[in-house]
Amino acid sequence: MSNQQAVLRIPEVAPELKEVEVVPEAVVAGDHPTVLAMADSLSTMGISVTLIHPYKEIEEIVAHMRGLMEADEEVSKKYAFLCEKVAANKSIKVMSEATVDDVSGWWGNFSVGILQKGTSVTLKTSGIAVAYKGNPVLPEAFSAEGIKSFSDFLAQFDMRKGALKEATNPAKRVAFVLDVDGRDEKWASVTALRFGAYLKGFGSQVYILCRDFKVSVDDMEREYRLAREAGILIFKYRDYPRIEGKRIIFQDASAVSEKAPLDVVLDDVDAIVIQEKVVPSKGQEEFLGWLKIPQEGGFVGPNNPQFIGRTPKKGVVVAGDTWYPEYPTDGYVTALSAAAELYKWIGRGTYQVDIQRVAEVDPSKCATCLTCYRICPHDSIRIERYGERNVYITKGEKEGATWEAARVKVETCNGCGLCASECPAKAIQLVYYPDLEVLEFLEKT
Repeated sequence: MSNQQAVLRIPEVAPELKEVEVVPEAVVAGDHPTVLAMADSLSTMGISVTLIHPYKEIEEIVAHMRGLMEADEEVSKKYAFLCEKVAANKSIKVMSEATVDDVSGWWGNFSVGILQKGTSVTLKTSGIAVAYKGNPVLPEAFSAEGIKSFSDFLAQFDMRKGALKEATNPAKRVAFVLDVDGRDEKWASVTALRFGAYLKGFGSQVYILCRDFKVSVDDMEREYRLAREAGILIFKYRDYPRIEGKRIIFQDASAVSEKAPLDVVLDDVDAIVIQEKVVPSKGQEEFLGWLKIPQEGGFVGPNNPQFIGRTPKKGVVVAGDTWYPEYPTDGYVTALSAAAELYKWIGRGTYQVDIQRVAEVDPSKCATCLTCYRICPHDSIRIERYGERNVYITKGEKEGATWEAARVKVETCNGCGLCASECPAKAIQLVYYPDLEVLEFLEKT
């Protein structure tokens, strides 16, 4: 048997299931419109929902997307409908002018601290869904060009920013500069193309400058073809364009080849729209920090793109820019996926946990160094008093609980093995893969 086959072989261990009772209730919080989609979906599935948002009225949650309403009627109608539906839903408790102030606990037993109009409130809940709005900042690549401001993230086409002076009098020549600071998120390509097509309807000339144009969104390949047929010019630049007043100067690498780029000058450009660099909001960073959820650039999505909306923390899901900056249509799909994931954990009232697939501590070896507590991505380890191996005795209430040691909370452990691999005292192993059995197996193969 090859080494690869040996690694892939799974020991034959019968599951040992434990029934865990979970109250079907969730807190949905944040300032991104996808909180509406998650709250509505969870409520429809029979989960008791408390919606927490920082605005006076629910309609204000979608205010920063208003710039897309004329360019994307589908998005506009969908979120306008959600505002009305959630506001009218008596089974959703809405806490306005409120923010999450602290989070602790674990799946089935979270404590959510809420600050509402200067008053602190603590809610107990089984699951949490959050969606924060990112903060758009000027890309570093253009800071030296004297550009001081830019359009809002996903509302960069707002009339007040100059692309549309009024509905019947748009800018005559509009250029979108994408993929700055090495960023090539899909939302930027989609919004530039869709709003560019909208402007073409008013007779505007539209240019899109990018490094890599993304069309992997529903129906986007067709829209890309129609945009090209309508006269939208798409350039692939090699180095960052220079902006001199109303003039843009760059080398187009797609017209000829990478080795022989074409010098291009666009004159008399009325509106230049620069793709924003979206950074996490303070609330988002605090929330992820409280629950020890790992981040990549401040977002959750890049860590596990195959499970949209999921986090490493059981019972916690995310959408909006907490997941990753997305076009509103994609963001809506992420929100529904997140709600479905949360329902899996808390929606049925009970949940079966296979306690043979988790980590186990031998307290006689544990040095209480807190290594496992610090590195566990699922927050599944606590320090408690023990009696004997794998028999957890809390607070020394039973005879024999004479020392402190790490305890794995089997309900929230994912069996990833990180604690077992990092424990300096070798006090932890996976029940499903005992160390001695693994060594014996490897010696035989």
